[in-house]
Amino acid sequence: MANTVYSNFVLESQLKDNLTTAINHRALMKVDNSLADEAGTIKKINTYTYTGKVEKLNAGAKNTVRGALTFTTAQYEVKRAQQVWDYNDVEFMQDPTIVEHGMKGGANLLANDIVADFYVEAAKATLSQEFPKAGFNYDAVVDAIAKMNLESEEGLYVLINPSLKAELRKDPDFKAKQLGQIMVDGAIGTLAGLPVVVSKAVAADTAYVAHPDAITLFMKKDAEVEQERDGEAGVNTIIMRQVELVALTDATKIVKMSRGA
Repeated sequence: MANTVYSNFVLESQLKDNLTTAINHRALMKVDNSLADEAGTIKKINTYTYTGKVEKLNAGAKNTVRGALTFTTAQYEVKRAQQVWDYNDVEFMQDPTIVEHGMKGGANLLANDIVADFYVEAAKATLSQEFPKAGFNYDAVVDAIAKMNLESEEGLYVLINPSLKAELRKDPDFKAKQLGQIMVDGAIGTLAGLPVVVSKAVAADTAYVAHPDAITLFMKKDAEVEQERDGEAGVNTIIMRQVELVALTDATKIVKMSRGA
């Protein structure tokens, strides 16, 4: 006589990847925590330009041209970025892994929010450089660096979309370098002495040569998690928030690169 057995099953629990990019973009920015010690939610960033002329004068003569200082102001408002989700006790008893996945998913969305703000500010770059239609290459990066007119290239990096990675790996100057040496998070090698970072968040046919000082992450309050519970209904609420803003603070240290005609 055959046995009657219990139809058992194994639950494989997975969380669908909801990260825009796995690259830690905080490493590509300057992090400023000064807002945490200041009152108010408005941040004004002044960019100053001085113009004048040096004149060689005879004894007793006065300058005919006076120096002038002008500035432009960019105003930002600190916002509370918040993610909220609920689960009830019955759901937790049926699948205890929902808390772990919910926490991870919410944290990923907060990270995506900062990444999105990063590229909004990067798009404001005033310096630009084209690279050949045939492919992203060494020469274009060298020209982009030259646009910055910097004495020191320390800290600069190249940020590209995955679609440009294959083109770059075919460039003879890149292949000649030692690949696989990780200099910053996500780097695939070096080009013109700069680490190359690949991120899915970069728009197609777009790249950036930048320094962390170009874009600043101002933190008013870093990520925090709060939990509330409605005991009568058996409903639990998880609140994740951070209070910050991302701003372009030095346009002389970022070059936006795009494919030429």
